[in-house]
Amino acid sequence: MKALLFVFLILVAIGLHEFGHFITAKKFGMKVDRFFIGFGPPIWSVKRGETEYGLAWIPAGGYVRIAGMNPFEEVPEEDRGRIFKAKKAWQRAIVLVAGSTMHFIIAFVMLAAMLMTAGVPDGDATRTIHEVEPETPAAAAGFEPGDTIVAVEGTRVQTWDEAREIIRSKPGETVEFTVARDDGETTLRATLQSSNSRGEQVGFLGVAPDLETVTRPPATAVVESAKFIPYASWESLKALGKIVSPSSFAHMFDVLRGKEQRTLEDPASIVGVTRAAGQSDMINLLYLFIGFNIFIGVANLLPLPPLDGGHLAVLAYEKIRKREVDMRKLIPVSATVIALFVGLFVLSLAMDIVAPLPALPN
Repeated sequence: MKALLFVFLILVAIGLHEFGHFITAKKFGMKVDRFFIGFGPPIWSVKRGETEYGLAWIPAGGYVRIAGMNPFEEVPEEDRGRIFKAKKAWQRAIVLVAGSTMHFIIAFVMLAAMLMTAGVPDGDATRTIHEVEPETPAAAAGFEPGDTIVAVEGTRVQTWDEAREIIRSKPGETVEFTVARDDGETTLRATLQSSNSRGEQVGFLGVAPDLETVTRPPATAVVESAKFIPYASWESLKALGKIVSPSSFAHMFDVLRGKEQRTLEDPASIVGVTRAAGQSDMINLLYLFIGFNIFIGVANLLPLPPLDGGHLAVLAYEKIRKREVDMRKLIPVSATVIALFVGLFVLSLAMDIVAPLPALPN
């Protein structure tokens, strides 16, 4: 049921993305021929006025077809004043960014609501260990649930995040920990595993913290949500850069060959993300959906055709150079970008089959 809920939420997000394009295009008097959720042959459609609304079989996105955006489209003479190119540059820009804007609005509203109601695990609240994973450096070193990490390599730590950062910085090294137990402090030594995290090797101990969940008052929740969106957008942009890097592709092939382990930070297809969401608790599912919206919002603004960001880049070029771009000449670029994304999807889907994502921590 949670997996189905996640799929439903994604379809809602897709619908709102396309609605952003649709409503702004209509507002500026553009002719909208189609508003569809999904690609491929239609499951259902109905025409209302000049626009056909419908659902298609492949739920991998959606589209709003605005008159004049297809370079091969023949536009009737009576509609020439309502095509995309006929409108002012600022109006076209608003239509193009409206889709991603809807994703950011979804993320902002949901995050603020979650901060007020469910709260977030607070990395500053505790350094106490909730769970020790079997067959990990932590288990071999003798860590126990209830231990509180006091120091790492002689450095006193006050928060879980401080301890985590030191651990991540020492892949493959033997690290000394000071932990507090009922009978006082004790010293443990663990040889950390080296784990791939977005193309980088980081230290892995194998413990889960006993984090406190802290809610926020409404005003604080709104402010924190507003601050989080640009931060998460920047992190998503960096993640996108790492995903398409040669080291990322090499890691994906190593995972498929069984040479490296799959982690939650690896690329995943919608199948893998949905499976992980279905295995998580409801709160983590909703936070995953928030992250999904921010990631898609950022990815869609990349200055690459046929993405909305690619159209924005063309619009900016035309405004600066004072001349139109022949969109037919960009078809090879669009085909290359599509091929790249299809390749990433195929590799991610193969990993989801061969080495499924681990479940989100509850």
